[in-house]
Amino acid sequence: MSTEFIIGELLEEGLDDWAPIDRLIGLAQETAEQAGSGFRVVSVEVLTELLSGGLMAVGDLGRSGFKAWSGSPEALVRRVVAMLDGFDWRPQGGACWLADTRQGTSEGPRQRVSP
Repeated sequence: MSTEFIIGELLEEGLDDWAPIDRLIGLAQETAEQAGSGFRVVSVEVLTELLSGGLMAVGDLGRSGFKAWSGSPEALVRRVVAMLDGFDWRPQGGACWLADTRQGTSEGPRQRVSP
């Protein structure tokens, strides 16, 4: 499994619903186990690629649905990492969510790579 596979999975999931950050972490754990690397590094790499590439937005769920956080991709990655550190990287749905952007929705099917 590669980071491209994780991105494809998240974008595909985002076509139907928002993805909890837990999903990214779970996929990163599987990838890290196979690659012999740390899942936190893989998680940050994927998150950075999703946000800096404009493929997904990160934010909260509220009464009216998904509310994207504002800030640069770098600042958002730092915010998510700080939040995940506070949950010891086990947020169980309590940290934040990912939503496809228009660009992510259109590029999602092309991002899909087999494991």
